[in-house]
Amino acid sequence: MHVEQRQAEIDAEQDAKTDTNKLIWVIAGFIGNFIGILIAYIYQPGPRASQFLEKPEEYKAFYMDTYKIKVRAIQLTYALIGFAILVAGWFIVNLVVLSIIANMASRAA
Repeated sequence: MHVEQRQAEIDAEQDAKTDTNKLIWVIAGFIGNFIGILIAYIYQPGPRASQFLEKPEEYKAFYMDTYKIKVRAIQLTYALIGFAILVAGWFIVNLVVLSIIANMASRAA
C-alpha cells in the first residue's frame, strides 16, 4: 500500500470519528426506529473542504472513499444502539406492566 494512500485513510478515519455526532445517531435510532437506521445508512455527509488544501488528487480520492465508509459505519452503529435501547426499554416496560397486572389479578382472586 502506498504511503500517501495509507495516510489518507488514517486521516479520513480520524476525521470521520471526530466529525460524526454519535448522540444524534443514537437519538435517530431511538426515535426514528427503522427509519432512523435507514437514514443513517443513506445519509453521507462530506468532509470539510479544508481537509483537501494542497493535497494531490490521489490523496483526495482515497480520503473520500474511506471517509464515507467510516461515517456510514459510525452512523449505523450508533443508530442501532439507539434502536436497541428502545427495544430493551419497551421490553422492560412490558415486563413491569405484566407483573403489575399479574399482581393485581392474584390479589383479586
